Amino acid sequence: MKAYLYLGLTFLFARNVQAQEKSKDTLFFKYDNKYIKTYAEAPKHYYLDDIKGGGNGNFFLNEVHIVNNMKKKKMLCLKEFVHDPKFHDEKQKMDDYKLGLYLNKHIVYLVRKNEYIQVVATFEID
Repeated sequence: MKAYLYLGLTFLFARNVQAQEKSKDTLFFKYDNKYIKTYAEAPKHYYLDDIKGGGNGNFFLNEVHIVNNMKKKKMLCLKEFVHDPKFHDEKQKMDDYKLGLYLNKHIVYLVRKNEYIQVVATFEID
């Protein structure tokens, strides 16, 4: 649990330092119940269906806060975005670390109807 806390704080600290350098672009992803999974034990953690936790830990999107009725520019498909080759290693395996670094350079929202869930990429070590 301590490892999770340290990693989460590290990502948040890195986001704050970068935010002072320049403003971030915002990414809006349509919330897909078939692709994004949540569990009662951790309702603010959003797990992606095709990113399975390996022996090292789990990648997920952690809820920061929820905003209602925000104006969005362009809605993206999260599943298609994640499958972009730039987030895969030389063996064509998903590299959730690369994905997390990229997402944390942006402000990310999952959009469910008129609910905008701001999230940050997080990695939890088992």
